[in-house]
Amino acid sequence: MSNATETIDVFGKIKYIHAVNLNKYGSWSVTIYPDQKSLDIIRDLQAEGLKNVMKKDDDGYFMQFKRDPSKVMRGKVIAFTAPKVVDAEGKLFDGNKVGWGSDAIVRLEVYTHAVPNTQKRAKAARLDSIKVVNLIPFEIDKSDWTDDEKENIKDLAKKEPEVELW
Repeated sequence: MSNATETIDVFGKIKYIHAVNLNKYGSWSVTIYPDQKSLDIIRDLQAEGLKNVMKKDDDGYFMQFKRDPSKVMRGKVIAFTAPKVVDAEGKLFDGNKVGWGSDAIVRLEVYTHAVPNTQKRAKAARLDSIKVVNLIPFEIDKSDWTDDEKENIKDLAKKEPEVELW
């Protein structure tokens, strides 16, 4: 089997958007609360070996997808660029300005890979890009946030991207 990559789009509300700066684990990532059609697509990928874990909270089912800045593939280090973030018209958009609950299409690069120490193959999905369909702007000064939360993120909106988008 080949390592052919296909793109799959899933739609839903997004949270924890790290599309410009890396998250605390050193990856770009997004958490999506998929609509029913997209949830079915993700469940099909899980049936084919996708290891991402589906979780559920008060807002519904959700899954995180990530993109590492680099990865060792077949003995070589492959560098990846940050995921693109575009607005509803397809124009480049600052991912730091996307707030929780925005409706978005998350494009995934889906590929097959060998399961270590077996003859089996499985699927994996890498965050490719995000199209924000209905923007909820990121706001730092929320009245329901604690003072500690406000202090922890006060410089986030001013922070320069760690990588070039294009």
